[in-house]
Amino acid sequence: MLRSESLSLNMLITHSVDFPESTLPNSALSGVQLTTEKDFSDFTIYEARVQANSTVPFRSPDNKRSLHFYYCISGRGKFQASAGGEKRDICPDTVIALSSDVIYELTVSAEGPMRVFVVYYPDNELVYTSLAVVRSLAEIDGTERDVDWGNGHSWQYLLKPDGLPLGISKTRLNPVTSSKLAHQHHTESVYYTSGRVTYKWQDTSGTWVNHSSKVDAGNGTNVLLNDHDRHILENHEEYSNCISIFYPALTGKEEQVLTEDGFTGFESSY
Repeated sequence: MLRSESLSLNMLITHSVDFPESTLPNSALSGVQLTTEKDFSDFTIYEARVQANSTVPFRSPDNKRSLHFYYCISGRGKFQASAGGEKRDICPDTVIALSSDVIYELTVSAEGPMRVFVVYYPDNELVYTSLAVVRSLAEIDGTERDVDWGNGHSWQYLLKPDGLPLGISKTRLNPVTSSKLAHQHHTESVYYTSGRVTYKWQDTSGTWVNHSSKVDAGNGTNVLLNDHDRHILENHEEYSNCISIFYPALTGKEEQVLTEDGFTGFESSY
């Protein structure tokens, strides 16, 4: 885990390759923890690794009611809402979002293991119930949720109209691009699954510091910008792909606005 001791801002960069595998809050899953409640109390992030030809429940953590979100990074399988229910295919770039009272059962194909990006959002008061959203990339490609923003492209799986507190997108960054960003109205977390990027930000002395992602076929890098961090995002010689979380969820109608110092962010539409 990287946390610069001199930072006045709270940017946190973690690499899944640096952590040992452990049990997730849903003890039926194992993988690595990328952020904790001390880093940001509103949601926590993990990557689960599910073995081939195995069956596991997608459910709330063992001892806490939470909405639970899943993004399939790699691998294939099937899932169903209940025993005897209709089975649906799950493949890379599929998102499943469930309230704490909803459980899905995942069966991974015998062809190989599955990597799943997992997010838990606490809901002890049961504000959200009976919610289940499942979307594949094919369902939103070419729709109004398919957005080109200049230096990259985003596919918006979850937005505020879906009734969930978090937004989830797949983002692809164009090669050799530099973006000056500062989201004043949203907390953002970004998990890179391919490519190489460098984040630059200022320490307490005003000096610009930087850190690059470490990504391979089995590991990635998560960047948590939990204090509306002003930063420069530089993508290197190839396309980079990442899973983006926005809290609160975007409406899908925001426009990026330019601040006086040249950084852009989404306007507030709440």
